[in-house]
Amino acid sequence: MIKSLVKLSLVLMMFSSLFSCAVTPDEIELLDKSTRSYERAIRWGEFSRAKSFHKSSPGMSDIERRRLKFYRVTNYSILQNDTPNTFNSYLLVEIKYYKNDRPVIKSLTVKQHWKRDKDSELWYLNSPFPKFR
Repeated sequence: MIKSLVKLSLVLMMFSSLFSCAVTPDEIELLDKSTRSYERAIRWGEFSRAKSFHKSSPGMSDIERRRLKFYRVTNYSILQNDTPNTFNSYLLVEIKYYKNDRPVIKSLTVKQHWKRDKDSELWYLNSPFPKFR
């Protein structure tokens, strides 16, 4: 009897946590598309396109574009993915890269805060652009 009550309470807690999230499947799909598109842009060195996901960042300057041209990303891994709510999602990402003139792979851990715009309903990054050094 006690085991069945414990099981029932666990099932009820799971369902309540699922329904309290309030994120629709369409919102999650749009977030997933945005994060994958950003990952591809970083992974393939399309840093100007990646920077366009950062709402607060200005466009890329010529100096920054020339500097970033020397960096190659070898891996982009999501280390931690928090359950998103209606307007926020947090990711912890590891980016491995090297500079063309120094064949040493470096690792960069980035905390990403994705926000959904209330008007356009698009997801954008509310965190700084990764600092490749």
